[in-house]
Amino acid sequence: MNKRKFLFASMGLGSALLPFSSRSQDRWGEMRGFPTGWGQVGEQQKWVGYTEYHVGNFSGGIESMLAHQLIHASSKALVLREAMRKVKINFFMDASDFAAQYNRSGLLITRNNEIWHEEYRFKRNPEMRFFGWSMTKSIVGLLTGIALEQKKLDSVDDRIDKYVPQLIGHPFADITLRNLLNMTSGINICESFCSPINGFERYGFSQIGYSPSRGQGTDQIQALLHFKWGRNEPQGVKFNYTDINPVLVAWVLETVYQKPLTLITEQQLWQPMGAAADATWLTDSKGFTFSGAGVSATLRDWARIGMLVAHDGYLNGLQIVPKKWIEDTANHSEKDQATRFNVARPGRAYKNFFWHHTADGGILRMAGAMSQNVLIDRKSKTILVQTGVSNEDGAEEMMWALFSSACTQN
Repeated sequence: MNKRKFLFASMGLGSALLPFSSRSQDRWGEMRGFPTGWGQVGEQQKWVGYTEYHVGNFSGGIESMLAHQLIHASSKALVLREAMRKVKINFFMDASDFAAQYNRSGLLITRNNEIWHEEYRFKRNPEMRFFGWSMTKSIVGLLTGIALEQKKLDSVDDRIDKYVPQLIGHPFADITLRNLLNMTSGINICESFCSPINGFERYGFSQIGYSPSRGQGTDQIQALLHFKWGRNEPQGVKFNYTDINPVLVAWVLETVYQKPLTLITEQQLWQPMGAAADATWLTDSKGFTFSGAGVSATLRDWARIGMLVAHDGYLNGLQIVPKKWIEDTANHSEKDQATRFNVARPGRAYKNFFWHHTADGGILRMAGAMSQNVLIDRKSKTILVQTGVSNEDGAEEMMWALFSSACTQN
């Protein structure tokens, strides 16, 4: 060790002050114990973008960065049995090879109540909660189906001002639940699959706030009420993926239940399905959830959500989500034409905050940024959960190859 490195080590600074060349070799921050937070002093506060913070932040660290609420585990957890088996993509690559090559922090494959494969990398473990990013949207979709069954909502074709009086007279007033759930609201914002991106300045600031005061004074409801750009498309005509849509649905749900979304989730979904661990949901400074990307849960509990969908809403001895809602999620009516297969996106469809990857709705997907995924095969009941820290070239194709192999395995 040279004199400079020895001095830093003796001061307790270690690799935090390593020369840039050494830091760049430590892409994921392992030499610094997988740090968490917004970045180093002097850097812009970002919850994504400093790769050395991704491992730590995406497996619990984000909970120390932003306000959040707890979703308590069930007292009667659904038992998952270990029945480990080799799942191979091809002669040269199996599930573990895939996880290693494409920087997957966790990988879990299940069928019915059996765990076929489970592993963690970057010193993560099964007790850790993993940030689901936009997989959160799918939870909001399932809660909507439950609310309809319980007559808290009358129809997905209702205007949202029917349920949220604050929106009467607002440019969003006549948007239907259906068009929010399908990302066809016509709201004038560009966040994904479009350009130029303007999501942060038009809405995202209300979720995480401005650097260097992240999380302070954030208020999503006020940002919605004062959204000055209105709508640039008639609703139901064009797919436009934005966090505003699930946030508006969450506002509807909180209004009709007169409870925070986290408590609705705990009572109507998390505990009935037999979640074995607590989950968390990020909120703004007023306590309103990030409904586009806010839930952190263990891999096994993410898998339980997938299992619930695969079994048509039935799990742990209960019909939790109506079967007809799962069927509706897997199919497109005449009112859903803007999100059907190859229209929403090439090779994809969208419905009720779930992605489709087959034209017949047989495979549903909960997808989040940085490679978070729950893949659901409704026929074989196979579930693949992966958590990641980056988007790697070729990883998407290999993930689907691995999933296909698992689905066809006896």
